Amino acid sequence: MESIEELAPQKPSGESFLVASLKAAVRPIGVVALALLIGMGIILYTQENPFIAYQNLLIAPFQSWDTFSNVLFYAIPLVLTGLATLVSFRANVFNIGTEGQLQLGALVTAWGALTFSGLPAVVLVPFIIALGALAGMIWSGIAGWMRAYLGATELVSTLMMSYIAIDITTYFVTPGGPLAGPGGATNLIPLKAQFPTIGNELLHWGIIVPILAVIAVYLLLYRTPLGYEIRMVGANPSFALFGGVPVPRVILATSLITGILAGVAGAVQVMGFAHQYATSFTDPQWGWTGVTVALLARLEPIGVVVAALLYALLEEGTQLMQNNTNVDHNIIGVVQGLIILFVTAQIAVAWLRRRRASATPAVEAA
Repeated sequence: MESIEELAPQKPSGESFLVASLKAAVRPIGVVALALLIGMGIILYTQENPFIAYQNLLIAPFQSWDTFSNVLFYAIPLVLTGLATLVSFRANVFNIGTEGQLQLGALVTAWGALTFSGLPAVVLVPFIIALGALAGMIWSGIAGWMRAYLGATELVSTLMMSYIAIDITTYFVTPGGPLAGPGGATNLIPLKAQFPTIGNELLHWGIIVPILAVIAVYLLLYRTPLGYEIRMVGANPSFALFGGVPVPRVILATSLITGILAGVAGAVQVMGFAHQYATSFTDPQWGWTGVTVALLARLEPIGVVVAALLYALLEEGTQLMQNNTNVDHNIIGVVQGLIILFVTAQIAVAWLRRRRASATPAVEAA
């Protein structure tokens, strides 16, 4: 694959922000709807009622604030990791190491909250978020530097570094580790370092962070010189270099931004969800899912919000469906697998079209 930028829709110069946002929102909905339609056929095959199952999956989460707030809660880390993947992929940098960057960001955030607990809350909260961002940035920056200046394949290096990061964090919190508390986790961070909840025990004020991140990434991509350079490098790095764009510097910059967003995702999960870092942080796989969210959103910031909410809706709806019906909850795993399959198919089709278009002039010349 020469470039993944083709997957992102190109905005006509006169297209309004509202129209572009609507287009970015509709595409992930269509992909999920197709996967759910196939899932309905599977449920019918198991001789269960798909309408009751989907009522619990898709409608019940909206019928009370508690269930809907859970959807918002599940979406928080997915928006951040989706944005992290989006930024790097827009520059044609296949950074798939957001999981490891998130884990290190979470661990360093917990360490900072415990170590600097004497600071007032107004200083402590932004300080430990910055620590998490810094940890993710450094870890991602290593792979970015190797890609930019040594030509190392980031697809391999970021993947391997994720597993290294997970091993490091596990060592720190397992019994005998430097930050080990009870039960394979750090001690609980102080109350003043925790995000207050909104209405129930899950949703918290950390939801403001992904909202700000979406705005920041949109402005970065479409309102700054660096964003223009990122999109140029993603579309055609050779042409960008010929046009005076410092391609290695742009690649490194996107890797650093990716790590910042992933590290912040880890910080938010520590401060708003677990209130400690634990080895169980690797189970939800927020970083890996963020890759799917970004691709499902076709690398558009508004689309990331929609795709993350759809994934979160499936998460909460699956719990309700499992509690209220006899439908096997693993069917939702099939639906999620179909979503990944369809997204992959979109990328493959875009690549084939690009290759066919580049081959056509050569054939005509012959």
